Order: sequence, then structure tokens, then C-alpha cells
Amino acid sequence: MVWKWLGALVVLPLQMIYLVTKAAVGLVLPPKLRDLSRESVLITGGGRGIGRHLAREFAERGARKIVLWGRTEKCLKETTEEIRQMGTECHYFICDVGNREEVYQMAKAVREKVQPTGTGCPHGSTAPSCPQVGDITILVNNAAVVHGKSLMDSDDDALLKSQHVNTLGQFWTTKAFLPRMLELQNGHIVCLNSVLALSAIPGAIDYCTSKASAFAFMESLTLGLLDCPGVSATTVLPFHTSTEMFQGMRVRFPNLFPPLKPETVARRTVEAVQQNQALLLLPWTMNILIILKSILPQAALEEIHRFSGTYTCMNTFKGRT
Repeated sequence: MVWKWLGALVVLPLQMIYLVTKAAVGLVLPPKLRDLSRESVLITGGGRGIGRHLAREFAERGARKIVLWGRTEKCLKETTEEIRQMGTECHYFICDVGNREEVYQMAKAVREKVQPTGTGCPHGSTAPSCPQVGDITILVNNAAVVHGKSLMDSDDDALLKSQHVNTLGQFWTTKAFLPRMLELQNGHIVCLNSVLALSAIPGAIDYCTSKASAFAFMESLTLGLLDCPGVSATTVLPFHTSTEMFQGMRVRFPNLFPPLKPETVARRTVEAVQQNQALLLLPWTMNILIILKSILPQAALEEIHRFSGTYTCMNTFKGRT
């Protein structure tokens, strides 16, 4: 037993050195980007905001097919037409990801109704291990809503809606598409989360709670996929992004930390997928936040919260749905 503990004490520092070295090499020599030409991408909340920019980015990088889910047909239709004009096959479905049965029904509809361009498989094969007709190989869980009120001022149904869309929706979409990815040994689950999953702010208790839950979901899922060849996951944690969803966001030092542009978040997200990156914090300075939270006392954490600002929503249920 003693020798076992001594061995662990020796191996652990060596493993840390190896991982740090590997990360440093990765910064200097980025990994080869994944080819998206054979991938079918489904984006929830794909009609507007970050979702629309994600659709554009995947199309620009050569994705074979893009499927958009959302609740607002006008936005979905506009984005679909834009992607088609870029030369990429695109379809849309009206779907509330917070509704479990609706998610499963729409997933079945995607598999049955989204017709391929040419053969069902890019290789011309009909084998079960090759992508067919409506197989989704990249799932982007982007849909989200925020109520933007304190706990005591929040309507119970509004609180439930946030949890159903932002957290449970990812359970249902992942359960709907992950089995086929595992069968194909080809797939990627993406979660557009928020840095508020790691450092909550007042005035958005529903959103912070749901995002923290979604972060735990993705962390557990990512670890579970380590033994599944060809299937990976990416969690994106962006800072305040300049979309209609966060029009009420107020940051203490806006000149030092301006809001992210949605197109920047979309570009970095797709790059993370192509590089098979498990976790992406935007901007990189958010990594400092994690370190500070782990070593600072409560008083310092409160100062961080005051720095990060508060959120007051002018309209109930703004979101990228």
C-alpha cells in the first residue's frame, strides 16, 4: 500500500508536466481542423442570434447539411433561405426543446423527412455504420431563455420554463441523437453555455441555475464519452454577448470588457468543434475567474460579482429559441 501511494506521488507531477507541455504545444501547433464536408449539423435556437451565426459559420466551413430548430417560424425561414443561398442544404423545424415529446417527434421527423443530396452516404454506401438520410452527426444545443428577475419576483411558470429549455432540453435532444452517433462512431455534442454557470450574478437566478446544471450535464457527458470512439463533446462558456437576449446586461467596466460579438462566439465555437476541444471560455481572461474563485475568500468573490454586473430583463422570456 505504501509503495502504491509513493508511486502515485511520483506519477502525478509527471502527468501534470505532460499535460501542461501538451497544452503549450497545442497553442503553438494547433491540431488539424476536422473536415465538415460529411457532417450534418442540427442547431437548436437556430433562427436568430448566436444560432443564426452558427448556421452561417458551419455553412462557410463546408458542412454538408444544416438543420435548424426553433419556436419562431419567421426567423427560422429567413435563416434557412440565407444558408441555402450560400449553397448549403438547410431545413428547419418548429420545435420547443423544453417539450420532451415534441423533441422526440421532431427528431423522428428529421430522420424521415430530411432528404439527402445524392446518396444517403457520402461514400455511396448503405451500411448501418455510414450516415444515412437524416442522421445528425453534430448537435448544437444553443436554445435558451432567461426570465431576468429575482427569485421572489419571478413567476413560478417562468422559472420552470427556464429549467425546461436551458437544462432539460439538452437531456432530450442528446437522448434523441446520441444513440445513432455512437452507432456510427461519428458525432459531436455542443453546448452553448455561459460563464454565468461558473460565477452567478444577481437578477438572473433562473438563468444562472439552469446554466450551472447544464454545465454539470455536459461535464458528466464528456467524461462518459471518453470511452466512445469517434464521439466527443464541447462546452462553450462565453462572457456577455451582444444579442437581444442580454439587452439589460450592465458590466462595471464595459470599456475593459466589452460584450462579445455573436459572430465571434460562433466562429470560435465551430473552431472548437473542428479541434475537438472539450471546453472553451470566451474571452480567455475568463480562465482567471475560475482560478480566483478557487482561492479567494467570500469577500473577494462578492467583489467579483460586483465587477461582473447585474442583469435586468425588460421583457420576459427573451432568448435564442
